[in-house]
Amino acid sequence: MTTHKKTMKRRSLQNSDPGKILDLVMNLNDDTSSQLQIKINCYLREECDAETVFIVVVHGVGFEASIEVIGSTPLPRKLKICMTQKLSDVLKSTAEQTELLSNFGTDFQAIVSPFITKEPKKRVIMYPLADKPFSIIVCIVAPKILEEQVALLIYESFLFCWPVLKKTIALEYECTLKQKCQQLLRVARRLFTQVASLETLLQIAMEQAKQLTKAEHCSVMLVDVDRMELVEKYHPGHLRQGDDEDVMERRFPMNIGITGQVIKTGTLINCKNAKEHPIYDPEIDCYPGVECKAILCFPICEQTGIIGVGQLINKIGDPYFDAMDEEMALAFSIYFGVCIMHSVVYQKVEEAHIRNALANELVMYHMKVGDSEVSRLLDCTGFHNHPHISSLHFNPRALPIRELPCYVYKMFSDLGFDKKFNIKKTKLARFILHVKKAYRDVPYHSWLHAFNVAQWAYAALTNYKLVAKGYLTDLQGLMFLIAGLVHDMDHRGTTNSFQIQGKTTLAALYSSEGSVMERHHLAQAMCVLNTEGCDLLEPLPRRDYDRALMLLRDYVLATDLATYFKNLNEYKAVSFDFQKGNRLHTVALQSLLMNAADLSDQLKDWGSVKKTAASVLTEFFKQGDAEKSRGELPVSIMDRERCFIPDLEIEFLQTTCVPLFDILGRILPKAQPCVKIIENHIERWEAARSVFAEVPTTAGLSVLLSPELDNLIEQNLKEKEKLRLENETQENNE
Repeated sequence: MTTHKKTMKRRSLQNSDPGKILDLVMNLNDDTSSQLQIKINCYLREECDAETVFIVVVHGVGFEASIEVIGSTPLPRKLKICMTQKLSDVLKSTAEQTELLSNFGTDFQAIVSPFITKEPKKRVIMYPLADKPFSIIVCIVAPKILEEQVALLIYESFLFCWPVLKKTIALEYECTLKQKCQQLLRVARRLFTQVASLETLLQIAMEQAKQLTKAEHCSVMLVDVDRMELVEKYHPGHLRQGDDEDVMERRFPMNIGITGQVIKTGTLINCKNAKEHPIYDPEIDCYPGVECKAILCFPICEQTGIIGVGQLINKIGDPYFDAMDEEMALAFSIYFGVCIMHSVVYQKVEEAHIRNALANELVMYHMKVGDSEVSRLLDCTGFHNHPHISSLHFNPRALPIRELPCYVYKMFSDLGFDKKFNIKKTKLARFILHVKKAYRDVPYHSWLHAFNVAQWAYAALTNYKLVAKGYLTDLQGLMFLIAGLVHDMDHRGTTNSFQIQGKTTLAALYSSEGSVMERHHLAQAMCVLNTEGCDLLEPLPRRDYDRALMLLRDYVLATDLATYFKNLNEYKAVSFDFQKGNRLHTVALQSLLMNAADLSDQLKDWGSVKKTAASVLTEFFKQGDAEKSRGELPVSIMDRERCFIPDLEIEFLQTTCVPLFDILGRILPKAQPCVKIIENHIERWEAARSVFAEVPTTAGLSVLLSPELDNLIEQNLKEKEKLRLENETQENNE
């Protein structure tokens, strides 16, 4: 190779014809760099009296060289050549260099040879023009003028041509990059639609990566965390998606070959000549039956780290992968990693749904109501006309437990809901029996409590004439009755705080929304309402159906006393100026009615109130025992060793029940007597204080269930009345 010292520092024209230079510059108005190169090549070929001229464009990022035009002939596409040491030395030098064409690389010769005569020795004068981000090497083949003049002509012409050519090359690169990015976004969009199947996702991803980078082959290896190996699944021959029988698997250690180095470092490796790489391992770094010439290996990552490796093998039409391919591969790997994790999560969610569906099927199987049970309910000829069934103070313990479903059926029929909403008799019967089976055998929140709440809802609709007087619509009345029946389905005998503190499954599902148990009851109710043969609401028009479900939600969630206390001041304000037809006022009334039905046990006779208290306290104390076993200190009302029953009941009645029925009484005047009933119960609990005080706190439940308690309370009440009369007599005498 001959090197000449470069001395051109001036910017004036010494060897070039100014007129020709001006004509050349004036003609550089084309849109593409190939057209610009043709005009520059033709000018230099004529001035240098050369056989041909071409320009090697070198991209600084990755030091990648390409040829687009030979003389006046544009190539079918931009062809990459290997950036040999010879070309690198030329670009680093400050002077033109001369070399025989036969001494260049085979890829270089293969591109140039078709455009020149076949002579054994062809001189090529190379003139470098270094710049950023693009540089060029101007190649003059077999010039007939002196080499020094060739260098001067190139130098002087590119003083004016290079700015235009450089900007055009840069613009075309940016346009190509934009197209690649748009293609990448289309690829990402397609990948995100395939997360349902990891196998399909992998196959489509490999095809898309090949198209994006024009690679001959692509493979994806995922990390098997359990065995700490790389796993590749592929279809031999050609890809046949969905044909699982053709899927084959290859496993590799994670520390071998170029692939292992990518796993270790987490960085991309682009081998332009794979076989010459010191750690190349054909077993893992090559596709089966393929000669690996160039390989682009990149990590596939997500937040927790590397989850796999992608391999692109052999670039179609080019000897290696370029910097743009590297950028596309890295961007693709990000989208692909996200898609893989979404696919894994999606499959886990799908599996959870399937397990949940199977669990629901199992539950519904054991809750299954047979046709014979439905027939017995519909054909029952027993006496179902208790004279006080529609009373607001009716004690459900007066009815045989086996006949409660029949009375529920009677409630729907008496209110006319079955005809108004076209509810089939078999569906209503099956629904009632399903709900009954959904209640657990717990001391208080059992089927008996559900019946009691539904009966009070029925009694309120009947006695207060809530629908007839315009307080509620027919649909609101229907859902009030249904809500009373289902509001505590699958109650476990524990409070919301117990679920949250214990980090139970229910808490995990519902704690973020609040009202843990109430939301579970609602979910169970929806499950039954969606069960074939129990879908009471199916005949409703779509709009009414949606509204019915919203009403059911509002009714059931209102039974959370935390919600009641939160809205208590709002309820009070509404009660002083209640307006029928006002949506917010109606919502408040619905919540108050639901709370009243849920607490209607306190409106029964004293004997029933005591039994209710015993059931509630039994549940409380069981929860307290469970909390102690978890190493927690239960609140006093849950602790059988600290709970003083009369004080608990008095506080509950005074802070919860009296305000509730006082507010309800202002909206519904017929409800005002309820407060007096509760005040009578408070008086009895106050009279019971001295009785409970004489025994250890742990014996409170035994005292509550003792037949002697009522006699002692009566004695205390008589003594209290006697003292009151004596005080009045003394005051009158004074």
